[in-house]
Amino acid sequence: MQKLPVELFHCILDNLDTKTIIFSVRHVCRLFRSLVNNYDRYVLNLTLVSKRDLILFCRLINPNNVISLTLSNEEQTSNQIDFFISLVRLRQFTRLHSINLLHINESQLNFILEQINLNSLTSFSFGIKQYDDRRINTMNNFLTSMVSKSNFRKIEFNLTKERLSQISWPLDCSIQYLIVNQNVTMDNLLIILQCSPHLHTIILKETLDEIINHVSLKFASPIYFRQLTSLTMENFRETVDDLESFLLLTPSLVHLKLVGNRSMFDGKRWEQFIEINLPNLDKFEFYFDYWSSDEKTSAYLELIIASFRTPFWIEHKK
Repeated sequence: MQKLPVELFHCILDNLDTKTIIFSVRHVCRLFRSLVNNYDRYVLNLTLVSKRDLILFCRLINPNNVISLTLSNEEQTSNQIDFFISLVRLRQFTRLHSINLLHINESQLNFILEQINLNSLTSFSFGIKQYDDRRINTMNNFLTSMVSKSNFRKIEFNLTKERLSQISWPLDCSIQYLIVNQNVTMDNLLIILQCSPHLHTIILKETLDEIINHVSLKFASPIYFRQLTSLTMENFRETVDDLESFLLLTPSLVHLKLVGNRSMFDGKRWEQFIEINLPNLDKFEFYFDYWSSDEKTSAYLELIIASFRTPFWIEHKK
């Protein structure tokens, strides 16, 4: 084992969780203890970690060796974030690439962002449990500064649409991957797209509000967001007409996923729309709940299925 290259050993550790590394691998022998102590790619996910384990992690892991940090104030660990802050010096986390802060109070969020070095950050995810309107400007300034950095790539947030609308998005924002966990308005989404020329993937966990006629009314001539290649809408409730009005602005889509409770089973209509407006679409996923008080015959269901049995679906988009 002494001839095993350090980098190869570290690659093995990359595939293990922190608990296994600290409580199992580290105790095998002195050599392993030394290798673990020098390992510098810890992905520290403290969700549902006990206080005892949290104390040991903070004592045994050098903050400078952590590249990803996840903290959460869930029910089982309601005060975890404050407890973690009391155990460490946040300024020592100098190499963080990713931060995930879940169920956090806004005051805690601002304190952490003030203390941690954000220069190496490429990914940031947060969900605010308790807002503090006195800190709106502070948080907005942090977010604006973060997404302005050239190395920043991914952001996921759980913000009300009212709070989201107050963020000042810089021109030529560098983000490539966006996840929104609450309702977002069409206005907000269009602003983000206009300011993010590199944004290729959007995942909307909740509804996209105010689509209706919004696109055609907002611009005298359409603005196309050709940078967007993947769109997921996990709670779509608008009509097909409203959806199409938005998709007209995203002609470069390669992947489209829709989840909703609208009846969108017209394969012929989708075929015509995709052929004309989404020529690059390679993967189309849809999951729709449909309920009707009228009893549907097997012949009716066969008509729906038949609309997806044309050469377009079977041969070209199989």
